[in-house]
Amino acid sequence: MEKISYLKILKQNWRTVFIITTGAVALSLVLSLIQPFLYSSKVRLLVIPWGGGMDAYSALKSAEKIGENIAQIAYTTSFFDKVIKSRTDIEYIWSEDEIKRRKQWQKMIKTEVIYGTGMVDITVYHKDKEQATTIASAIADVLMREGKEYFGMPGLEIKMVSTPLASRYPVKPNLVLNVLMGLILGLFAGIAFTVITYHPAMQPPSAYKTFPHANHAPHEIPEKKKIVSMHNHLK
Repeated sequence: MEKISYLKILKQNWRTVFIITTGAVALSLVLSLIQPFLYSSKVRLLVIPWGGGMDAYSALKSAEKIGENIAQIAYTTSFFDKVIKSRTDIEYIWSEDEIKRRKQWQKMIKTEVIYGTGMVDITVYHKDKEQATTIASAIADVLMREGKEYFGMPGLEIKMVSTPLASRYPVKPNLVLNVLMGLILGLFAGIAFTVITYHPAMQPPSAYKTFPHANHAPHEIPEKKKIVSMHNHLK
């Protein structure tokens, strides 16, 4: 049985791979462009746990644990309500449906605990960079003012160590990343489709089938000459 050369198959069907890859890149670009462009604004908070008798290691672990809780509290509806009510300059864009409103808030913010430091990053995404900064500032204000109430620790202190900083350009959707992913997935899909659907019978005839070789059936040539010779003789 003849061994299949996948490289040869791809060379013969490179147009199919190219078309599928180009289509995937175009689709990823279109899907990216129809989404709203969002700016980001990030604020960094430092958690200082209460407890004068703590050693440095215990204080750090306690701060990390509190930071993890803050990262989850930020997504709750009670915290959302506090943030929205704390500032009058926050644009009201929220749905009347409770489920949709929660999804809006969860998509708008991102929390991240920086382990080993006791700090928490909170990033807000919005189509208006000023609104992103306003909401990030409101989140930090609520946590610094009322964060201790969530933990029942009167001595807990939350400080803002980096003020909200908005991105210069939209960060969502990430066009470069999306196009690159479309290129990679399209290339793999094109290769897989070409290899899976390959069948020798579907390939164009090769040169040796189109043009008979001079060595084929050598005895037929004299036969043909003989017939022509007899025809001439009868004439």
